[in-house]
Amino acid sequence: MVRFSDIDGIRGKAEGQDKNADHRSEAGEFRVDDTQTHTEELVSEELVAESASPEVAGLYEKFIGKALETRNRVLSNQGLSPSPILSDLHHIINNQLIDALYEYAMSDEADYDELVVQNVDVTFASLKIGVGMGYDTRRLLELGLAAFLQNVGIYRIPEQILKKEGRLDKSEVELIRKHPEVGAKILLELGSRYSWLVEVVLQVHERSDGSGYPKGLKGPEISELASIIGLMDMYVAMIKKRPYRQKILRPNAVKYIIKEAKGQFPPRILKVFLNQISLFPVNTCVRLNNKSIGRVISTDKNQPLRPIIMLLYDGLGEKVGRRETVNLASNPLLYIVDCIDERRLD
Repeated sequence: MVRFSDIDGIRGKAEGQDKNADHRSEAGEFRVDDTQTHTEELVSEELVAESASPEVAGLYEKFIGKALETRNRVLSNQGLSPSPILSDLHHIINNQLIDALYEYAMSDEADYDELVVQNVDVTFASLKIGVGMGYDTRRLLELGLAAFLQNVGIYRIPEQILKKEGRLDKSEVELIRKHPEVGAKILLELGSRYSWLVEVVLQVHERSDGSGYPKGLKGPEISELASIIGLMDMYVAMIKKRPYRQKILRPNAVKYIIKEAKGQFPPRILKVFLNQISLFPVNTCVRLNNKSIGRVISTDKNQPLRPIIMLLYDGLGEKVGRRETVNLASNPLLYIVDCIDERRLD
């Protein structure tokens, strides 16, 4: 798990990205006469968490329950059993539910312990990257299990440290940095069949440039599964609200990782991350270069910077009376210049 308040400078960098960085190649100034918007009867997108199928919501809650059980077993020094977790992961993979569970996890603000939620969310986020990597079922099962159990060692960290609102002191940081080794010792009890799992959990916080821990491994020394989980652990930690800070908008988190953390993860994984994790997810509120504001209602992997927008406010700040959509892929002079926290629209 990434403790956000102890990643130096992320918030300022993630929220202070050059707003025009993605648009410098756009030609010409915008004029209303040069673009078209499409007016149609369109039902407003419901939040993903509210419109998820009962099966998806039920599976998410089931994994929350499994994570709570895992934490309790670790704290009471009871053994862990991967089989039930693998069984549920197999159901999710075979029934192609990874995308739906990922969207639900990223949209839902679950009312549980943040560490438990983090583990579940990182599991589904990692599986989404695994699909983009072209993994077969067996490899996806390994990735999902490792992501789910990556933080077993941190359950042994005193709760007052995990929930501390201020910046951690040096001794507290050192204690948290030991959790991969603690987790590896717990998982060693599973026997030689899961020796690969021990290796992955040990390496989740290693980074390609050698800046990670506990061993400062570099590049190919790090398991590919560990790099995927480490990347998604960072991403999920950034976009989720914590007691000690507000969440960062998903597009800003993606921009930060691609710009500031690109040396920490293999290029192939970062490329898949960018392809799989939309820069402007559905329901993101954005400002266009003509000062109008809208909500993303559809995305296209082939043109990730040009989603379809439902307009909410025109360039003068007036609410749009009728439902209008604009397909940025069909309007070359229109582009997104900023993401907006939806709370500021109220």
